[in-house]
Amino acid sequence: MSSQTRFISGRTGRGAAFSSDASGAAHDKFMRRSAMLLAPLGLVAGWYVARLAGMSFEAARAELAHPLPALALIAFAVVAMPHARNGAESIITDYVHDPELKARALAANKWASLAVALLWTVSIVLVAAPR
Repeated sequence: MSSQTRFISGRTGRGAAFSSDASGAAHDKFMRRSAMLLAPLGLVAGWYVARLAGMSFEAARAELAHPLPALALIAFAVVAMPHARNGAESIITDYVHDPELKARALAANKWASLAVALLWTVSIVLVAAPR
């Protein structure tokens, strides 16, 4: 999917002003790979949630008691939250200019994403657990 270009990567050759540092490359690679995982996981998770929408609580619990729906929803959360965290981190880094506020926002972003992923996983496990 790439084509030949005359751009020479690096900080000293042509295009030196346009080359990124190493952290940007790792971030980009993670975001692309997690997005590739999220596409099918999002479809599967959406399909399961849509199926659960009209069911009673007991019927939904019985459906989630099977391992595949519960694992699909947990896998979606495990992949989606780091993806969302890195995306929000990029926005905070680019648009928050006060260093103290930036540090607080990055810490809040980290803890909020961990809390959402943990709550999502625990909720699915509690609903899916046999009684």
